[in-house]
Amino acid sequence: MAKKPLVSIVIPAYNSERYIGRTVTFALATDYPNLEVVVVDDCSTDNTLKVLELFHDKRLRVIRNEKNLGMTGNWNKCVRSARGEYVKLIPADDLVYPDCIKKSLPLLLRHPDIKLVVTGTDLINEKDETIGKYLHWPVRGVFDGRKLAKPSMIFNNFYGNPVCALFRKSDFEDVGGFDECFPYILDFDLWLALSSLGRVAVIKERLNAFRVRTDSNSGHMMGGGENVYTAEHIRLFDKYSAGNIFPLNRFERALAIGTRKVRNVLIGLFIRVKSKKSAK
Repeated sequence: MAKKPLVSIVIPAYNSERYIGRTVTFALATDYPNLEVVVVDDCSTDNTLKVLELFHDKRLRVIRNEKNLGMTGNWNKCVRSARGEYVKLIPADDLVYPDCIKKSLPLLLRHPDIKLVVTGTDLINEKDETIGKYLHWPVRGVFDGRKLAKPSMIFNNFYGNPVCALFRKSDFEDVGGFDECFPYILDFDLWLALSSLGRVAVIKERLNAFRVRTDSNSGHMMGGGENVYTAEHIRLFDKYSAGNIFPLNRFERALAIGTRKVRNVLIGLFIRVKSKKSAK
């Protein structure tokens, strides 16, 4: 029997001592046989590295940056440090469920024109309690990248959170990796870029967990920086319209901006409400 291809789960970490142990434990528990887990620590000043020293698993590699690269730089280094042909990036506080790779990878293996596989995602709080789920549209199936890209730009990121995706390392390099121009929505930018290359597969089943936190990068923004977050989305819309990749006409652009402003306020409210409930 031919050996299964190597899949790399890559985890960018910075001052992640509270959750990194659980994230790595879940990653190593993945029931896919040919796996590596790579953690790239971006010069943490807490006990992140000490937590990682507690693991004794040959599948785990820990890389420590000589200097702080920032979020986008570290995410790029994570993917480029992968030895596998297929990559799943997991932020250091999120979780991947055991059967995620087994259920996602076959689509990429069978269909070279599929450039991105996204799955359903649980939303969890700081106590690992499930507080909701990420909604996709379309809910399942394989689609031309444009079918997801334009409605995602106008109405909502229908792809999902960073933890939801599996992609080829070669396709990541073909689109230039994570764009430094988008420090907060770098994952959304990558999903759009990969969509421009071909098809996207959507699996409805929830195979990952995204942790909702007020002290995370996006949590800080959505907790009170909605205007900055909206401005970054506008730059994203203009990037793909100017390149005529997924062009928006004037009405679509105005609708996209208005929708994003409303959604950012509502998401910020959701984070604040859920965080107060978790603190009780």
